[in-house]
Amino acid sequence: MRARTPTQRTNVAVAKRLWLATAEGDARALESALAADVVWRVHGHNPSTGEFHGRDAVIANIADFGHQVDDLRLSMRDVYASSRGAVISYGLWARRASRTIDSELMIRLQIEHGLIVEVDAVALDQASLDSFLSCLH
Repeated sequence: MRARTPTQRTNVAVAKRLWLATAEGDARALESALAADVVWRVHGHNPSTGEFHGRDAVIANIADFGHQVDDLRLSMRDVYASSRGAVISYGLWARRASRTIDSELMIRLQIEHGLIVEVDAVALDQASLDSFLSCLH
């Protein structure tokens, strides 16, 4: 097994910082992990899908999702890093009224100078996530 480079270790730390900030609903910590001109893309075909530009838009989108569900649990599975960024694999369980979802997702992070500049969020079972999110609006 090859040792991680300093850049890979930094990118793992940035990814974990993003994860903790998001999971704990800490907008200030989330803001500190994101570049001012961050671009965050949420893939799929549902009302939460889109491309969000800038810290404020990204934080608002994350907060909006949290407000749409009655219960939300996130569990980080793995973090993979390279010299250009990181990938977080995680589980999402959510409930709204009698509907629930238990899904696996991945977030690809492009990291520059210790800040996240670009994000792609993708569900492994996109159709199920789209169905759940579409019923929330």
